[in-house]
Amino acid sequence: MEWGAVTAWMMAGKADAALASVYLRPDAANLSVFLARQAIELEAGWPILSDRRVTPELYDHPADVQCVARRNAVEVYALWEAAGRPYLDTPRFKDAFRFLVACIRSGSIPPQRTIGDVPPLNS
Repeated sequence: MEWGAVTAWMMAGKADAALASVYLRPDAANLSVFLARQAIELEAGWPILSDRRVTPELYDHPADVQCVARRNAVEVYALWEAAGRPYLDTPRFKDAFRFLVACIRSGSIPPQRTIGDVPPLNS
């Protein structure tokens, strides 16, 4: 969800001044965030609705390129946080909730036991 807000911030052109302050070109920042986001979501275990497992494009590049892309993405993320985390708003939370519900319904995320499903400790 946060990476979506970072992407929206950059696509709206609001990040250009911040990127210029750290000598990072907007096109390089966009590509770095795109590549790193895919890898970060996979590594974090973010659910996928389709049956098709996609390997992040970042993994197709040499180790030094992967490091640069990840470092640039982290720098952009820090700039986004310093800017007050724009575009992290109610519609984005709502979309993330809907996505997670769809994943649970499709079986991508197994159902979790609730407090009512767990027996008491003293039994």
